[in-house]
This record gives sequence, C-alpha cells and structure tokens, in this order.
Amino acid sequence: MPSFVHDGQDSSLIGAVFSERLASLHAGEPQRGFDRILHQIDATTRISAEEGIALVRLAAQVNATHTLEVGLGYGFSATYLLGALASRQRADAVGHLAIDPYQMTDWNGIGITTANELVAVSPCLSESSFHCIEKRSDIALAGLLMEGRSFDLTFIDGYHRFDDVLVDFTLAAQMCPPGGAIVLHDMWLPGIACVAGFIRSNRADFAEVRTGCENLFAVQRIGGDARNWDHFVPFAMDGTPAT
Repeated sequence: MPSFVHDGQDSSLIGAVFSERLASLHAGEPQRGFDRILHQIDATTRISAEEGIALVRLAAQVNATHTLEVGLGYGFSATYLLGALASRQRADAVGHLAIDPYQMTDWNGIGITTANELVAVSPCLSESSFHCIEKRSDIALAGLLMEGRSFDLTFIDGYHRFDDVLVDFTLAAQMCPPGGAIVLHDMWLPGIACVAGFIRSNRADFAEVRTGCENLFAVQRIGGDARNWDHFVPFAMDGTPAT
C-alpha cells in the first residue's frame, strides 16, 4: 500500500504506521470493525488530508501530550492525533481520548478498532494511549471536567447543531490549559460558524489561530476567563461585531 502523502510531505510527519492506515482510509477501502469484519465506509464522514495535517501541526505547535476529540466516527482524526502523539516518543506520557456515543451503532466500532490496532503496533504508544467514552458529549465532557482532566488539544466534530457545539466548547474550554488549543470542524455549516462568531466576540481568553484550512476554526488559550456574570457582546454569523 502506498504511504500517505500530503503537501509534499510523507510519513515523516506522523510515522509510516499511521500514514499507511490513512492511505487506506482516504482511499475509502473497507475497514475492520469491532466484530473483526471488514465494513464499507461512506465518503463523507471524515476530515480531509489537509485538515488532518493541520491538526498534526497544531498539536506540535502547542506541544500536545493529551488530546481529546468529540466524534470518533471511522477514526480519521484519531489516526492523525495518535500519529502526532507517537512522534513525541514517550508512550508513558501521552494519551488520546475520544467521545462517541454511536461508535457501535453507527460506525461498527471501526474508529475504536482502528485506534486500538495502531496503538498495538506503534512502539511509541502504550495500551493506555487511547480510550473511547461511548456517551453523549455533554455528559462525557462534564464527567471529565469533574475529574479535573486537562487536554492540550481538543477537536470538536460531533453533533453539528449550534447549541451542542457551544456546550462542547464551553466544557472543553474549562479543561484547556494556558497555551492549549480547541478546534471546531465544518465551518461551512451555519451553526458552526455561529459558534465561532460567539467565541471571537465573547471569549477574550482565546485567540484565533490560523491553520490554513477554511473549514477549521482554531483558538488558543491566552488567559483566564475574566468575564462578568452578565457579559455578552452581540455578534454576527461570521464573528464580526454586530452593528
């Protein structure tokens, strides 16, 4: 199988094990599910190669050791993020956590199987490097927050309704350390763009980070949340101040 290549860069970004799996995923080849049977995957539930590489580069930029994603699906983004963590060469100090309540019912467990298979063959990852919580994101994120968890990079790509994404961001923001980043996927959807608009206008504790991908909205924590209890700045859909 050919190694995965994007923008003139090959497996050196994330390692051959991960690039080979990505080549298979992006080619739309059937993937093994939790039942050990190969299943056909659809052509829409995925991030693009450009977006995946942007996540890898952002993970390196923020020196991520612990990453989180809402929406595992077939494991595209998990493969990129596990590859980014493996490049740190410290299996005992890295971890990726995914949240997906429909992993078995909608995705045949392909995302979990993909991640577990990659962890098993990567010398830079350990059995504890990946875990999936099969609960709704609002419940799972609230539980992680109560546990005092912290994540250097969070990728939000679950339910795409405005209120769901805003709740995901609000909870994830409380687990984002100084210098950490949060990324929203699918900026072409009005609901996602609206959440981005709210963040741009109302969350001065985060600064936007340019990834080079119009479909990604990334912010980095630059301070604490110092808003008053009644703070609100009107915002337009694209994030510019409303008039």
